[in-house]
Amino acid sequence: MPTSETILVDGMNLIYKFPDLAFFLGDKRYSEAQSGLIDILHSHYKNIDSTKVQVFFDGKKDYLNEVFSEEKWGIGIHYSHDLTADELILGYLKQSPQPGSCLVITSDKEILSFSRRMGARRVTSEDFYKEWLKEKEEMLCVSQELVKESPPDATEVDYWEKEFSR
Repeated sequence: MPTSETILVDGMNLIYKFPDLAFFLGDKRYSEAQSGLIDILHSHYKNIDSTKVQVFFDGKKDYLNEVFSEEKWGIGIHYSHDLTADELILGYLKQSPQPGSCLVITSDKEILSFSRRMGARRVTSEDFYKEWLKEKEEMLCVSQELVKESPPDATEVDYWEKEFSR
């Protein structure tokens, strides 16, 4: 990984790959879906010091909110308002002094193609989700291993036999 990398995320595109987050969208609970994605990205990238994550969402934060950009846990969150998130991502790549230090996460073919031409690395939303699932399963296995205990010694067995035989 380059010393300083910027990760550009097509927010809505990635949300749809996570069934729980997609459910929120189906219920028109957009802010919960967006917040859930930010939480996932934070936990996924929090241990990589030189990485800057920029997430782009279509439209406004909410109906009455005029904020264009904000930050949570060091993650830049951008709302496209009258443009599309795709246009913001393409604009970011065009203006980047080093597009080769960018990683773009999307499944949008136009963005993937443009990213390739600009020299940016690319990961499809589906591949990101698969990688996230794999890491989550590995973490679960590790935590289960930590919970496992060694078999009880003879003294402990004797104690519990006496307790249950009363």
